[in-house]
Amino acid sequence: MADWQIKPMSKKSAASGADIKPGDNVVCAVFIDELGNLDRMDFLKGEFEPSAIKGTLVGKWERVVSQNPEEDEREARRIALAGSEDFFISLFDEASNVVADELDAVKQILALLLERKRILKPLGRPIGGVQRYVHIASKREFRVPQRELEAEVVVKVQNQIGSLLI
Repeated sequence: MADWQIKPMSKKSAASGADIKPGDNVVCAVFIDELGNLDRMDFLKGEFEPSAIKGTLVGKWERVVSQNPEEDEREARRIALAGSEDFFISLFDEASNVVADELDAVKQILALLLERKRILKPLGRPIGGVQRYVHIASKREFRVPQRELEAEVVVKVQNQIGSLLI
């Protein structure tokens, strides 16, 4: 399985084009655009308006920009993994009009990545097409749909999230 990780945040706010600097509060939003592709926009917190998203909002999270964003590669990987973790959690927090099969595939693939990284822990075996996971840090439980992931679904999801992941 590929290690998909959310790309780092933009250097400029999507709303105003203002530089995003260390210490700034930023809202990161993932959405499906008019062409059906997943995309990401980052906004200074005070500038975020859901109406600025040209498509269907899938998830969003807030983040404070690090004082030292160019730290070593290990720290960059940790931050990218945290972005994947934040994105996964946001998939359960936001109401979405995304096609269920595609959203379920994204949830399942991210859950597998986060299980592999020991951020999520499976609770038992899947029952009724759902795998229960617990988020180790918060103890929050997630019910992740499980399905047979055909190659074409994985390729489609991978292509859609290509603009989000590194």
